[in-house]
Amino acid sequence: MLIDCAQPGHPERLDTDVAILGSGPAGIALALALADHGIAFVLVEAGGMDFDKAGQEFYRASLIEPESHGPVHLYRRRAFGGTSAVWGGRCIPYDPIDFEDRAWIPNAAWPIAHEEIAAYYPRALDICRAGPAAFTAAEALPDTPGGMIDDVPSADVILDRLERFSEPTHFGKAYREKLAAAPNATLLTGATATALVTENAGARCTGADLHTATGGTIALRARRTIVATGGLETPRLLLASNADRPAGLGNERDLVGRFYQAHLEGEIGTLAFHKPAKDVRLDYQRSPEGIYCRRYIWLSPEAQRREHLSGLIARPAHASIVDPAHRDPVLSAMYLVKDFILPEYARKLTSTERRVKAAFGGGTSKLIAAHIGNLVRHPFKLAGFSIDWGRRRVLATRKLPSVVLRDPRNAYPLDINAEQSPNRDSRVYLSNERDPHGVPRLSIDWRMTSDDRDRVARGMRVLQAAFATSSNATLDLHELDEQVAEITRIGGHHIGTARMAASPQDGVIDGNCETFETRDLFVAGAAAFPTSSFANPTLTIIALSLRLADHLAATATR
Repeated sequence: MLIDCAQPGHPERLDTDVAILGSGPAGIALALALADHGIAFVLVEAGGMDFDKAGQEFYRASLIEPESHGPVHLYRRRAFGGTSAVWGGRCIPYDPIDFEDRAWIPNAAWPIAHEEIAAYYPRALDICRAGPAAFTAAEALPDTPGGMIDDVPSADVILDRLERFSEPTHFGKAYREKLAAAPNATLLTGATATALVTENAGARCTGADLHTATGGTIALRARRTIVATGGLETPRLLLASNADRPAGLGNERDLVGRFYQAHLEGEIGTLAFHKPAKDVRLDYQRSPEGIYCRRYIWLSPEAQRREHLSGLIARPAHASIVDPAHRDPVLSAMYLVKDFILPEYARKLTSTERRVKAAFGGGTSKLIAAHIGNLVRHPFKLAGFSIDWGRRRVLATRKLPSVVLRDPRNAYPLDINAEQSPNRDSRVYLSNERDPHGVPRLSIDWRMTSDDRDRVARGMRVLQAAFATSSNATLDLHELDEQVAEITRIGGHHIGTARMAASPQDGVIDGNCETFETRDLFVAGAAAFPTSSFANPTLTIIALSLRLADHLAATATR
């Protein structure tokens, strides 16, 4: 059953077994699993079925530090399906080392084993529509099983691992009808959870109070409540629900909102290949199931342990689209339409754009004129690319994930993705400013440490030494210090703000995602992750949600 709370006539009270707050990948994965288990649930979405620009106002933060963090509304969507409406579709699993207690990275241990999450990756991939759990070239691409390039003997670099790509699947559109038709499901849109409700001085959660788009309220009461509202809205709701707990729910030890992590990104070094382009496997390839896959460069777990490093991968990238000196009409066209690029791919333009604009006198008119000149000089190359892009990206259901352009020099800047260490002082907290529903807005205080930058720099040196063992490739790091100084966060990944731990001294929730302080209150999503890994979180978010659904089913009668 679907109830649009933006319309009059919605109920004033609903009672159910499980309340799921949030309809992003975590919430919808939970809902799909609970529907299969036959457990009655209500799935709550604050937005409507479609994107509403005005609704994004609820996500605006009161204060953001540092400025490089970027606005918090840019990478999220307040609509059914959540941020799956704008994700790039990248699916990468966490690795066993991500779950280890790494002594050189404080607060980095998970209270559960990697195997407990890995068991759910096949089902998570099905939900993402990203094919089987095959993440090496030998498994997924039997016709071209090798690594990015052959004959790199060092074990410190792994070149045959793959990232798999979803359609990218919009979870709201993909699963709306199935969930609305489930006999044990009720879907609410236009209903915002403004407070969690508890009894016995906060000892047990009994549901949530909802404000509707029509100005009404709904008392949602449930035996168990799951907060699946994302890495920023989850701590916001926990902290704001303080009728029985002055510090907010789950926050007796001042841990909610702390350990805020993202992924670190920058362009570092240049990788030159010394074999013909046909022997370098850079492009997206389709698996036998039709899934787009692409190889990446991975700093091996063995090297991480030996050198006390954190997770790090690199992808060969095209030249920056911002500087027209590349003289490529495709890159210039990409710059001119950059405002329409998905946030996941647009996020890294800001600092580069500032530098290039300064070189062009600080304005945009001369810069744009130079890019238009590139288009005029090479119209046929641009036309050919546009036809192919339109066929494989714009018109296709399963979309080509991004642009991969071969460099005639066979040399590529490296786009790095790195793990941020858990840092208690990196946090989000409530401000004195309130949104239209009266809920305090967030203030953001995201912090990266010198150790984070040092581990990236040392990791790149290890990769450089690994490529030096081969005559087929050379990694040039001549501007390493300057480039490491410019690494920043990836905008859409908000991790660790209601972290899982073995004890309440170290985290907000236990290994089953239940809050230590309040029974029957659970957290789903990347807010629950103790560590960030290097990997995009969506696949592991879904796997953890499926594991939580099984736990709820196994304890349904407790």
